[in-house]
Amino acid sequence: MGAVKSSPELRLSDPDRLVARYGGVPVIYVESDEDRYVYGECWFKDWLSRVEFQPAMAQCGFSGCSAVIEAVGGERAAGNLAWGIVDRDTVMSRDIWCLVHETDDTKYESVEPFGTEIKVLCRWEMESYLADAIALEQCRAELKRQPRRSDSIVAQELLDQCDALVPHAAINATCHELRVRGSGDGYTDRFPTRSAVEADVQSKLLPNLPDPAGALYAKHVPLVEAFDKSGSPPGERVDALLRRVDGKGFLSRFGFIHNITVDLKGLLANRIKEQARIPSEIRDFVAKIANI
Repeated sequence: MGAVKSSPELRLSDPDRLVARYGGVPVIYVESDEDRYVYGECWFKDWLSRVEFQPAMAQCGFSGCSAVIEAVGGERAAGNLAWGIVDRDTVMSRDIWCLVHETDDTKYESVEPFGTEIKVLCRWEMESYLADAIALEQCRAELKRQPRRSDSIVAQELLDQCDALVPHAAINATCHELRVRGSGDGYTDRFPTRSAVEADVQSKLLPNLPDPAGALYAKHVPLVEAFDKSGSPPGERVDALLRRVDGKGFLSRFGFIHNITVDLKGLLANRIKEQARIPSEIRDFVAKIANI
């Protein structure tokens, strides 16, 4: 039996939390309530008699990757089994650079830096899995009341968008190393091409950062580019780059380019579910816990 569902008012600090817990299904802690919605209300809703998703804030009072790690650690220290899912950007937040830069998924997944009970996603963020070409184009066509475009046109557009996010990933890695605030998710939205993003980074961002920002940025650009599968079809290259470029930034850029003002996350999650395209990486992890 896995970690059981607990009352919402319980926290890791409660001295009688072990006694107060009651029988239920295994619990997987996630970084935010948005993540809980995608996993629990969209992708795995049919499995909720076997597994439950909870935002880590419900246990430790704050959100994010550190909250998941603390919630799972606290549960296990109390003698309860628990699991968690965190974004790949967690390894950068913890300065585990060998995993940030690892392009081989098998090697990456074999490390398990936070233990076997915490799944560290291969893609940069949960949102990176919502960047599904078929779902994105279906949502765009429906919201704009336009015909769907060909798969080849969509794939090339998404590759161009990923390419524009390469300098964004590199400058944010640079900022993290320098311990200064990086650029936001929507930073690249106003720039039509990668070259325009790079020009802004070089002319406006780098001059305002402390040394050795220029050298660090020059180091990180090829490390991000290494995730690209040059010579492969555009769709495969998009999937590869989504392991390293910002997922929220990708969705923000897509919405900006197509003048879509609604939050696409829920729509995309449901389209992916309807099309039986839930990522096997995540499905297999959840299935193992749910014993499905």
